[in-house]
Amino acid sequence: MATFEYDVVIVGASFGGVAAALSAAAGGNVKVVLLESSDWVGGQATSQGCTRWDEAAAVLTESTGSPKSYRDVRHLIRARYDGKRSAMGLQQVHFNPGFAGVGPPFTTPNGQRKGHPFAADPQVVRSVFADALNEAGVEVKFGAAVTAADVHDGAVHGLTVGGDSYVGGVYVDATDLGDLLPLCDVRWVIGAESRADTGEQEAADAAHSEWVQPFTVPIALVWRPPGEDHRIPKPAAYDDIRRRQGFDRLKLPGPLGGEGDIRLVYNPPQESDTLFNYRQFIDPRNFSDGRPPRTTINVGSNDYLTRAIPTSPHSAAQDAQIVEEARAVSIAYAYYLQNDVPRDDGNGTGYPNLQVDAEAFGTADGTAPLPYIRESRRLANAWVRVAQNHIDAKTHGQRAQNFPDSCGIGWYAADVHQGWYATDNKQEDAATPNIGTPWHGIGTAPFQVPLGTMLPRELNNFVAACKNICATHLTSGAYRVHPVEWAIGEAAGVLASYCKGQGVTPGAVWNDAGRVTAYQRRLLTRGTPIFWWDDVAFEDDERTFAAIQLLGVRGTFEGDGQTRNFDPDGDFPQAARDAIDQRENHQFDWPDGALTRAQAAALICEQLGLPL
Repeated sequence: MATFEYDVVIVGASFGGVAAALSAAAGGNVKVVLLESSDWVGGQATSQGCTRWDEAAAVLTESTGSPKSYRDVRHLIRARYDGKRSAMGLQQVHFNPGFAGVGPPFTTPNGQRKGHPFAADPQVVRSVFADALNEAGVEVKFGAAVTAADVHDGAVHGLTVGGDSYVGGVYVDATDLGDLLPLCDVRWVIGAESRADTGEQEAADAAHSEWVQPFTVPIALVWRPPGEDHRIPKPAAYDDIRRRQGFDRLKLPGPLGGEGDIRLVYNPPQESDTLFNYRQFIDPRNFSDGRPPRTTINVGSNDYLTRAIPTSPHSAAQDAQIVEEARAVSIAYAYYLQNDVPRDDGNGTGYPNLQVDAEAFGTADGTAPLPYIRESRRLANAWVRVAQNHIDAKTHGQRAQNFPDSCGIGWYAADVHQGWYATDNKQEDAATPNIGTPWHGIGTAPFQVPLGTMLPRELNNFVAACKNICATHLTSGAYRVHPVEWAIGEAAGVLASYCKGQGVTPGAVWNDAGRVTAYQRRLLTRGTPIFWWDDVAFEDDERTFAAIQLLGVRGTFEGDGQTRNFDPDGDFPQAARDAIDQRENHQFDWPDGALTRAQAAALICEQLGLPL
């Protein structure tokens, strides 16, 4: 057995795992290894086929509502399409490969409508991530499945991969299913908690560990010219799968029908969401080389509704079998779209010109190599647990609850996918077996990622960096999407790097307010927001950005209650100065004369001893 030593050992090259590895390695003189059981990097943006990045605030995502590193990787992805873009593609303020008509501030001179968040080819994103990890000096080990952990005295001391041991100062679990939690004897939960446990209004009366959000194996399709025939053979058990999964719901009227608000299969002008353009990653209008429209299908009809993973008791072989069952559902759905779906024009059924895309994932059947996971094992005994009352839009105004240990921000509805289908929408009439979890779509206020949700009390050198943070069944539906997972991963990586430099453990950071602030300052130096200010951009002034962010988390500034604007250039009159003196119980040495709000923020931080 060989032993390999690193400063940071990250398990899982998920979307959050890539963010964790890049941010940890950026700390300087930090030796990072990324262990991945597959041969892909990028998780939901690549191998799991969520080609449209799920974002609730696409406009803010391009400015103040995401980490700078998140925006930077998108620019790297966009650059891979240079030289191939059409005039329309070149005119976009923020180029979006999957959608040409995406409106302000993404507008073309034609002033087209608002549209979708960023979408890109999974192979392009995979290549960009691989290059970035290599350039950062991260050692990536593919085919590296962790089978055991050496845990004692409140810490992890090593992980076993094959016959080798990987030893580090900080261990990061960035797997999509929280694989390290049971291996490291950390308390964890999956499925629905009870209302008595979480205090959540929409929680179930009793706990249901079996209510796990369904996962999906997306399938990639190409829109070929009408008249071409690319139909695949009819899958075995197709008729049963079609009934059980509710394929025919797409064209049903009323609340029982459709895929959310999707009722069309294909509409090239993209005047509304369609099944095809929902996760379309190539819009031919953006390109000058005649490439066809390409998409992945990830909707309610091919969410796998019969069984969920991880299995309990856990069986890797059974998990793999369930994934193959889900893969068969997506192949059957592709056949349904080619043959049996009612056409948008009302002229018969099926689109034989839909072709399975073997290039998107390098798979002959067009399916994603890994399943898209919506619900993971989650920390059950962390320092902080995020519940519905912390982020619910009905409870909060412009922002969700403020956490003093915030290490990131996000915004997405608590979208919990239903684990069953019935034509009358009554669960007792659902085809059986079914997973059981009901649908939830809880509106949220723009929220934060508390550092305490990432740290188990049992271990002082372990960090959760993916969907495995201490959220509930309901709130995990908001924290699982692309920008939030990236923010969680980035926060984990910066924490690991900070701990290495300071010679402390993650647990010791959370339990020390001064260290939390110093760690937050590291995040702010990278352009990672920790408080929601819509008009405070890192690119405008790094020092001002840091001051205003820190004072937001501290509660010194909260905004006007009507917007999330700080108004950095606005006047800071004597009445405002007096109010801050009273709020902070501190007599600040204010200068004579005019003072902007940004200048006031910097002065307050300096005189309070907050690091700038």
